[in-house]
Amino acid sequence: MRASACLSWLRAMPLACAVSLGLAGLVSAQTAPRLAFPYYTAEQALTGLYARQLPPRAQAFDISAQALVQATQAHCQGRIDKDGLHAQWQQTLLRWQALATPALGPLVQRRSQRQIDFWPVRPNLIDKALKGAPRDLADMARVGTPAKGFAGFEYLLAESPATGLQGEANRGRCTYALLVAQGIAAEARALRADFEGLAQRDWQVDEESADAEARIAQTRAAFAEWVNQWLGGLERLRWLQMEQPLVKAQTSGKPPAFARQDWADNLVDWRAQWDSLRAQALLSDPQAVPPVPGQAFVPIEALLYGKGQVQLAARWRQALTAADAALGRLGSTYSSADLAGATRQLKELTVLYQQQVAAALDVPLGFSDADGD
Repeated sequence: MRASACLSWLRAMPLACAVSLGLAGLVSAQTAPRLAFPYYTAEQALTGLYARQLPPRAQAFDISAQALVQATQAHCQGRIDKDGLHAQWQQTLLRWQALATPALGPLVQRRSQRQIDFWPVRPNLIDKALKGAPRDLADMARVGTPAKGFAGFEYLLAESPATGLQGEANRGRCTYALLVAQGIAAEARALRADFEGLAQRDWQVDEESADAEARIAQTRAAFAEWVNQWLGGLERLRWLQMEQPLVKAQTSGKPPAFARQDWADNLVDWRAQWDSLRAQALLSDPQAVPPVPGQAFVPIEALLYGKGQVQLAARWRQALTAADAALGRLGSTYSSADLAGATRQLKELTVLYQQQVAAALDVPLGFSDADGD
């Protein structure tokens, strides 16, 4: 395919008004935009994603991960209690989910989710690692991922007494927890560097350049990755973390084994993942001025409006709003009925995305694995 032909796909109607006030009657006044939306190209969507949205999130995760290392050191020295260390672990986890949901670009290439957010934790591997007494990250490279990362750190803290990992008897465990935190921080630092590098990338392609076709192919692949990985992130939340543990519990008669040990931690974890997916799916205010191409992040809803898919954009917002409400009904006390209701709403969103939204974005859905394997 010639570069000019590819560019016609990427740049078709760069500023064409796809939504007019006359179309507003097709949907409710609450969801129809007041202003015309431009047609957004894949290049503009990727610029908004990699230059506007993801770099600040990578920076926030890096800062929080470094703070987790400092908090763990302080805890081992008796200067921060168990609750304080748990709070920093939770904050770092939420900053991680804000970046990693969905997993894109460097997160996929580095297999970051497998490296620092593998679950379920394997206590026997932690015991084995503790006996080996690793001293640095080079030693930790020989420790299996089920004994490290967020789940490994959480396990060490959860299984400790009220004083946490403090005291001479827990010196080895606290040293190990510090190494786990340092491993998370090292990954955070590398991800920040990678995303900051991508923020400088110019996704626009000069069709006369010698590498035009290769760059266009890269752009199309990156856009397709985003569309596919958004679904992968949704399914990781809906099925792997919420519904599958519920199904297994119903057949085994045992309590559900969720990713996090405490129900409260699962709730905030799921909410962080959902908030990140929702931010990429919906405009903060469909009545506001449309995102400026190349200067702002362009969510999926804006892409649909830009393609003239007004009714589909309305259904998309309604489905996300319904899922948001269902997740909001999950309370501080575990309820299998409420959880099942939330997963049903998320499943409806999955079906809408698979059957209509992805097709409207001109992206075929293929194998999508948020872990990058």
